[in-house]
Amino acid sequence: MRAGEELAGRYRLDVRLGQGGVGEVWRAQDLELGRAVAVKVLLEFDASEEQLGRFRREAEIGARLRHPGITVVHDTGRHGKRLFIVMELLEGMDLAQRLAAHPGGGLPLPEVLDLGLQAAEALAAAHAQQVVHRDLKPANLFLLTEGRLKICDFGIARTAHATASLTATGHVFGTPAYMAPEQWRGERVGASCDMYALGGVLHALSTGAPPFPVTETPWVLMRRHLDETAPALDTVRADVPAPLAELVAGLLAKDPRARPDAPSAAGLLRALLATTDARVPTRDTAAPPPDARPLTRDTQAPPPDAQVPPPGPGAAAPDGPALPPGPPGADTAGPTHHAGPPDRPGPRPERRGGGGPTRRTVLLGGLGAAGAAGGAYAALRLTRWSGGGAGAGGGTAGPRAGVVITHHTDSVGSVAFSPDGRFLASGSSDRTVRLWNMAAASGSSPFRARSATVTCVAFSPDGKVLASAGLDRAIALSDVERRSDKAELKASAGVLAAVFSPDGTLLADADDRTVRLWDLAAGTVTATLDAHGGTVRSVAFSPDGRTLASGGEDGAVRLWDVTARSNTATLTGHTAHVASVAFSPDGRTLASGGGDTTIRLWDPATAAATATLTGSNSTVRSVAFSPDGRTLAGGGGRTVRLWDVATRTAATKLNGHTGAVTAVAFSPDGVHLASGSEDSTVRIWRIS
Repeated sequence: MRAGEELAGRYRLDVRLGQGGVGEVWRAQDLELGRAVAVKVLLEFDASEEQLGRFRREAEIGARLRHPGITVVHDTGRHGKRLFIVMELLEGMDLAQRLAAHPGGGLPLPEVLDLGLQAAEALAAAHAQQVVHRDLKPANLFLLTEGRLKICDFGIARTAHATASLTATGHVFGTPAYMAPEQWRGERVGASCDMYALGGVLHALSTGAPPFPVTETPWVLMRRHLDETAPALDTVRADVPAPLAELVAGLLAKDPRARPDAPSAAGLLRALLATTDARVPTRDTAAPPPDARPLTRDTQAPPPDAQVPPPGPGAAAPDGPALPPGPPGADTAGPTHHAGPPDRPGPRPERRGGGGPTRRTVLLGGLGAAGAAGGAYAALRLTRWSGGGAGAGGGTAGPRAGVVITHHTDSVGSVAFSPDGRFLASGSSDRTVRLWNMAAASGSSPFRARSATVTCVAFSPDGKVLASAGLDRAIALSDVERRSDKAELKASAGVLAAVFSPDGTLLADADDRTVRLWDLAAGTVTATLDAHGGTVRSVAFSPDGRTLASGGEDGAVRLWDVTARSNTATLTGHTAHVASVAFSPDGRTLASGGGDTTIRLWDPATAAATATLTGSNSTVRSVAFSPDGRTLAGGGGRTVRLWDVATRTAATKLNGHTGAVTAVAFSPDGVHLASGSEDSTVRIWRIS
C-alpha cells in the first residue's frame, strides 16, 4: 500500500502507522464523512479461508462491542484482494507513556482510581458480551486528550474450549508482567484472567511498576506469578487506602474463582473515588506530531516461526506484548495515534482440556500478542496436570505445577541438564536433539537433526560439548555455544547410552553387547569392555571417574575399573533387564532400575545389595540422584517417583505423563527435575 491510495473509493491512506507480518495500519481520511480514521489492511497474499474468516470475525466482534471505553469499528471492506477494517483513530497517550512521563513513579491516587474505574467498566461491557481481552496492560489502555480511557488491542475470536494462549508451536501469548497463572499454564482462560491483569495494572498505576519485577529472568518471573503472593499495595505505597489494597490483592489471587468480577471491581473503585477529596488532575496529553512518532516497535517483526493471534480493531499500534524483560513498568511507550494493528496468522486450535468455563466465550488478543510472551518464552507450553506433586504420604507437599515442552513429535528418550544449569537437552525418536535455555525459559529450533532415533544426550563436564547418539551408529560431539559439530565418533552398532568421564577425557558408550571407552582427544576407542550376555542399555561413571557401571539385557550390573579396563564385580538381583544405572554424588551408592519394576541400591565398594525399592508397576527406565544425594528419582510407567535415599521410602509421585517415562534428570541446583516420555513431551517439575 502507498500514501494517497484510496480504498473502496472512500478511505484515502495518509500515513502508515505500523506494519506487521500480514497487515498494515494507516491513518486515513474518510472522504465521505470528512473525518480521520484508522484503517487496518490485510496484506495481499494467498490467505486461507480460515485467515479470512478470522479477519472478518475480528471486525464483527469489534463492531459488537459498543462502549465508550472500547475502540469503535466503523466499517469493513475489500480493496482488490485485500480486506480492510476501518476504526476510530485515537489521539492522546497510552498509560505506559503516562507512567513514564510521571517523575514520581505512581500516579496521583485520584487518577489511579479514575483510570481503574474506567478500565473496569469497559471490561464489564466486554465480559457481558462474552469477550475476553487476554492482554490488558498499561500500553493497551489509551488515555484520550479529554481524559477518557479506551481499551485497545482487541483481536481474534476464539471459543472457550480452546486453551487460551498457545499456538501449536508452543508460544505463550500475553505480556509476562500481567499474565495470570492460568495463562502461564496454558489453561482455558475466562474473564478472570483480565481481572488479574487489571490488578497488575492498578499496581503499576499506583507504584510505577507491575507486582513482580520484570527485570528478573523470565523463568523467575513465571515462578513468581505461579507461586508467590504479590506484596500488599499499601506496604509499597503509604497513602493507598486499605480497600484499594484489598481489591488489588483479590484481583491478583492465584485461583481465578477468587477474583472479583469487573462489575464488582468497578463498584468498589467508584465508591473509593467518590470519597476521595482530591480531584482527578488535568492530564497533559498533548501529542507529538505524527512524524515524531516512534516506529521502532511498530515495525518490529516477530520470530519467523511465531504464530500469533491477530489483534482487534481497537488496538494500540503494534507494541509486542511479551518482549524480554525491560525496566520496571516495561510497557514501552506506544505511538501517539492508536489504531488496530496489522493482522497476523492466529494460533491453531489447541486440544481440549478439562476445567474452565462451559459457556461459549470469545477470546481476543491483539498484535501485542505477537510477541508470544517474547522470544524468551517461545519454547514453553505451560500447563497444570492432576496429581502432580501428590505426596505418597498423603500430607507431603510435592513438586509444584511445572512446564510441559511439546516441540518433539515422537518419544523423548533422553534428557540432560548442562553442568551450569543453563541448558536442558533432549533427544527423541523424531530424530532431533533440542536445546532449551533454562535461564530465558526459551527453546531453539532443533539443535541437531539425525538420521535415526536419538537415544541419549550428555553434556561434557565443562558444559561446552553436547554428545548425542542414536541408532544411526554414531556419536555426535557438538559445540554448545556455536551450535556446530566438533566431531563424530563412528560406532559399530546403534548406541543406546553415552556418558562423559568426570574429567572430560573419556566417553563411554553402550554399543550392542559391549561398552566402549573413547579417548576424546584422539577420537579413538581405547578399550572395549565385553562381559555382558546381552545388549548393554546404560552406563555411568562414578564421581571420581575410577569406576564405570553398566547395565544390560542379561539382568546384571557390571562394575569396571576404568584404569585397568577390567570387570571388577557383577551385581545380580534383578530378574529382568537393567535399563538404567546411576551413582550417588558421593559415589557410595549405585542405583539400578530394571524390567522387574524395581530399583535396587548397591554399595559399589563391597558389591553388596543394600535395598530394593518397589512400587512401580512397569519397567524403571531411568534413575537419577539429586545433587545433594538425598533424593532418588525413578521413571516407571507414566509416573516419576521420588525416593528418600536415607529412609528408602517413596516421598512423592509425579503424575502427568500420558506415556511411559523414559528419562529423568535433576538440574544442578536440585530445584528442578526434567522427565522425558513416550508421550513426546518433556516435563520440568519444580522440586524445591
